[in-house]
Amino acid sequence: MFGSLIIVFPTPHEGGTLLLRNGGHTWSFDHGKELTAAHESSIGYLAVLYDTEHEVSPVISGHRVTLTYNLYFDEHNVPGKDLASEHLKHITPLPNERTFREAFEASLEDPEFLVDGGTLGFGLRHVYPIKDDIKHVYGLLKGSDAAVYRSAQALGFEPILYVLYEWQPPWMKSAEGVLIDRLIDFDGYSPEDWGLDITKIVRMKGGIVVCQDPDSYRNERGAYDKPEKVEWITPKTTFNDQKNKFLSTMGNEPGMDIIYGNMCLVLRIGKAGERLAYPTSARLKQVWKKEGNKKPSAFWRRY
Repeated sequence: MFGSLIIVFPTPHEGGTLLLRNGGHTWSFDHGKELTAAHESSIGYLAVLYDTEHEVSPVISGHRVTLTYNLYFDEHNVPGKDLASEHLKHITPLPNERTFREAFEASLEDPEFLVDGGTLGFGLRHVYPIKDDIKHVYGLLKGSDAAVYRSAQALGFEPILYVLYEWQPPWMKSAEGVLIDRLIDFDGYSPEDWGLDITKIVRMKGGIVVCQDPDSYRNERGAYDKPEKVEWITPKTTFNDQKNKFLSTMGNEPGMDIIYGNMCLVLRIGKAGERLAYPTSARLKQVWKKEGNKKPSAFWRRY
């Protein structure tokens, strides 16, 4: 399910205003007032994404008659990553999409903007169904998430969906983060696995350590000497939390702990004057296969 279609019939009524809430913003639609003001008999309709909270205020007089449809994707026809670009071309652009693209393009042309290039992170603004994988989400992107994805592609970049796993080792003052393009199941691991070093486990599977607090990163054991720094353009969200339980120990006492993975959209850009000279996912994977655990630091020294 990705949304709802609400049809309002032209029955005289007062009150019954529809209130919509999403991302800290609130909108209202007074069907009765709008239909009364119409010059001829007509119906009202409203389409909303399913993660938009809606509420109806009390009807003061008359009768408010509506018909609501739940809108679903055909699960057999949801395009994967390879077909997502073509699918997203047919989505009606948002009113502010052009403004965003122009502002983003202007930033890229500014030689003072990320002079040496870097990585931009976008916390997703909408909820997506996730079970065993995230590849299908490319074909389900909607709203501002789709706008960012399309704008980046139109300018020649490769936006990538990642799961960000954040974990705070007992011996560190702040949390570490690691990006990977798939879900990780920690259920089969135990404290004997590197002392259950979550960051190291994800890194061994091809994850990329990202910079949360550059002053707190370990300089021994994992030797994360140069983690990838992410500039968060929109804040990380918890809409698409993936919860993982695992066996842990506190002192000599065994117990269960939880790690969360949050999905986000990541965009890498090149240095000023060479914005399209950025590390693609294919290059990242090639370096990973060749250099194993050294991938994050070795790769970023190269670019």
